[in-house]
Amino acid sequence: MMNEHELSRRQFLRTASMASMAGFSVSPFLLELNSVAAMAQQSSPTDYRALVCIFLAGGNDGHGTVIATDAESFSAFTTARSGAPGLAYSQSDLLPIVLKTPQSGRTFALNPYLTGVQNLFNAGRAAVVTNTGTLIAPTTKAQIQANSVPLPASLYSHFDQTAAWQAIAANGGSAVHEGWGGAMADLISTMNSNAAFTCISTSGIALFLSGQTSFQLNVTSAGPIPISGLASPLFGQQAGSSALSSILSAEETNLFAKEYEVIIGRSIAAQASLASSMLPAGPGGVANPPQYLDPVLNKLTDNSLAISLQTVARIMGGRSSLGVSRQIFFVQLGGFDTHDNQAPQHARLLTQLGEALEYFDTAMTTAGLNSQVTTFTASDFGRTLTANSAGTDHGWGSHHIVTGGAVNGQDMYGQYPMIGSNQANDMGAGRLIPTTSVEQYAGTLARWFGLSDGQVKQVFPNFSNFGSNPYMGFLS
Repeated sequence: MMNEHELSRRQFLRTASMASMAGFSVSPFLLELNSVAAMAQQSSPTDYRALVCIFLAGGNDGHGTVIATDAESFSAFTTARSGAPGLAYSQSDLLPIVLKTPQSGRTFALNPYLTGVQNLFNAGRAAVVTNTGTLIAPTTKAQIQANSVPLPASLYSHFDQTAAWQAIAANGGSAVHEGWGGAMADLISTMNSNAAFTCISTSGIALFLSGQTSFQLNVTSAGPIPISGLASPLFGQQAGSSALSSILSAEETNLFAKEYEVIIGRSIAAQASLASSMLPAGPGGVANPPQYLDPVLNKLTDNSLAISLQTVARIMGGRSSLGVSRQIFFVQLGGFDTHDNQAPQHARLLTQLGEALEYFDTAMTTAGLNSQVTTFTASDFGRTLTANSAGTDHGWGSHHIVTGGAVNGQDMYGQYPMIGSNQANDMGAGRLIPTTSVEQYAGTLARWFGLSDGQVKQVFPNFSNFGSNPYMGFLS
């Protein structure tokens, strides 16, 4: 039977957990709550594996990212996009890709600004996963029209579909407070001798990394986010910082204050450990990413996504001293809500994405980690095939990119849709009903990461809804 002390302690941890998930800026203090809850020194596996999620916030236009170029498909694409300036690409401007597994009668190409992805694809270290989105079960247009199949909550809503993509179950929507990255981390925590460095975000608190016992560490290119008032003089006075330090380290008698004191102490230690373990940026560490040529301004500009991926590589470089064999990272590139001005905005974003992925692939190869790190894209939803003025509207299914040495590359996975109006999987205006679920996409990543079949089903409650073997073949 649980005694009163243990009950109070667990309730405190649960309350603090919910504060972290809600997005309060207290994450440095909550960094090692999982250590308080349950952390024993475990022997780590000899291998290292990491997943890096690149979230394209706002809803990336999949139709304009991976394009079918056979005559019938490309004609339908051009017709649908002709109303918006710059969205009906010339076929000669597209970047052709040749699949290892040809699709009868169909050919494909990438957006003109994805040269980096084309290079990785041709080298066999990138694959396309087609028409992927939030589903509870396989779904057809007829079933939707008959209201005979359950659907994710609030389709086409940024907030709800971002939550549905990142949460363990699409049907929970924004009510779910556990992400599939965090849920995986819960299950593999014993593989790391220091579980505090399992889940790391360069983009603030993300639902994707929220677990039951695992918590996320937020970092920037400058390193771990310090506790305000200790990293620099509080109110401009060292005496203020000294006083705060005394308060935080003072011996407490109250149960909750005492527990909080332990958490703060361990958080400060973890912050110091990461700061000393990260490789430097530039010479002697992880090479600085090159600037990209902004296609709108026609000038060299810093690539914020590549800089975030450099931070990820620097942390991976300190994995031995951090005591980790499994890590999950969350990186975000925003600006994909392209209702207006899509042509220049999408060109800029995809240039950053392609060059950042190619840069990161080089960094992983240099570090000898290329086959041990898998990077994949995710996004709120796709967009409509039909243009509305100078952009596109909110959609559903979209196409995604997976890169890394473990990827069975130079191929396409899933069912690429027929292009045109009133197609079998078109809900109108080119809103694609997904033919690959997030659960299938994520479950394949999870199994490569080291989860058993049973653990995959534990993380993804809807996984078994997608057939006897829902896994996809894009990872070795």
